[in-house]
Amino acid sequence: MAKKRVAVLFGGASQDYAASLQSAYSVLCVLSKEKYDIIPIGITRAGRWLFFPGDYNEIPSGAWEQNADCCSAIISPDPHHGGILKILDDGHFTRQNIDVIFPVLHGKYGECGRIQALCRLSGVPFVGSGFEAANACSDRMLTYLLLERAGIKVPKYFYVERAWLDDIDSLFPLIEAEIEYPMYVKASNCSNSIGANYAANREELRQSIKLAATHHHKVLIEQCLSGREFECAVTGGSYKLKASVTGEVKTSRKSEFGVVKLKKSLQTEIQETAKAAFVALGCKNFARFSFTLVGDELYLRKAGAMPGFTEVGVFPALIMESGTSYAEMLDEIIESVL
Repeated sequence: MAKKRVAVLFGGASQDYAASLQSAYSVLCVLSKEKYDIIPIGITRAGRWLFFPGDYNEIPSGAWEQNADCCSAIISPDPHHGGILKILDDGHFTRQNIDVIFPVLHGKYGECGRIQALCRLSGVPFVGSGFEAANACSDRMLTYLLLERAGIKVPKYFYVERAWLDDIDSLFPLIEAEIEYPMYVKASNCSNSIGANYAANREELRQSIKLAATHHHKVLIEQCLSGREFECAVTGGSYKLKASVTGEVKTSRKSEFGVVKLKKSLQTEIQETAKAAFVALGCKNFARFSFTLVGDELYLRKAGAMPGFTEVGVFPALIMESGTSYAEMLDEIIESVL
C-alpha cells in the first residue's frame, strides 16, 4: 500500500510561533515514517514559507530556518496543482502532490481561518475545522454569540469596536451596568496572553481597552469567573462525536493539570455541553473546550479548534486518558480526513 503524503505546516508569522514549533516537533517525531511520506513546511516569523528537509531536532529552537537545504515552498490555491509548489533559486518550480495537509499552526493566521481557507482553495484534504469554524472559535465574541444561540451558558460580556474609542467615556456606564469589576479585557480575535488584562476600576478598564484595541478592532470585556476550571476534548465528525474524559486545571497559571474523577452528572454535563458546542461552532475532527464551574452553574469560556499538540499538552493528555495513544490519535485524525 502506497504511503500517504502528509504536509505538516508549522511556525507562522505570529506571537505563537514558538508554541507551534513545539507542537509540530511532537507531531513530526511520532508520525509513522512507514505509513506516511512527510513533507515539513515551515513558516518563518517574517511569513516566508520553506520546505524543511533537515533534522527535526532543529525545529524547537528555531534553528530550522537557517538550514541551507531549505527552499521556498507554498501550498498552491489552484486545485489543479494538487498540493505543494517548491520554488528553486533559479525561479523554476517543481510540483508535489499531497494527500493531506496537517496545519500545526497557532495564533494569528494559524487558528483564525486564513490558513484553512487556503487549504480549502487548494482542494487538498486538511486536518481540523474549516474556515468558518476556525474563525468562530478564534474570535471570542463570535464564539459567545453562537454558543448563546445554542443555549449554552457563557460569561457575561460586552464588546467595543476600535472606532468607538473616541467616545469611550459614554461606554463605561453601559459596560458597568452589565458586568461587575474586576473585568477581563482582551482582543476578541487574538491569543489569550496578548493584549489581555484585568481591570479593577474604570481607569484600568480604559487603559486595557486601548491596549487590546491595538491588536484587533474588536475588544471583548467579560465577567471574571471564580471557580473550578475544566477541560474537555471532542473528536469526530458531525454525526459521530466522542467526548474525552474531563481534566481539571489546578492553578490560574495552568501550571498544574490532571484528569479528575467527577460525579457522573457533572461529567455528563461537561461532555454533552462540549459536544453541543462542537456542533454549534461547526467544528470538524477535534476541538478543545474550557469550562468554569461556579457553584452549580457551568460556563463555557473558550473553544479551541487547533489545540496544542505537544505530547504533554492538555488536548493529547485528554485523548490519551480516554484510551488512545498519541500515535493512534494522529493516525485516527489523518484517516478521518482521508
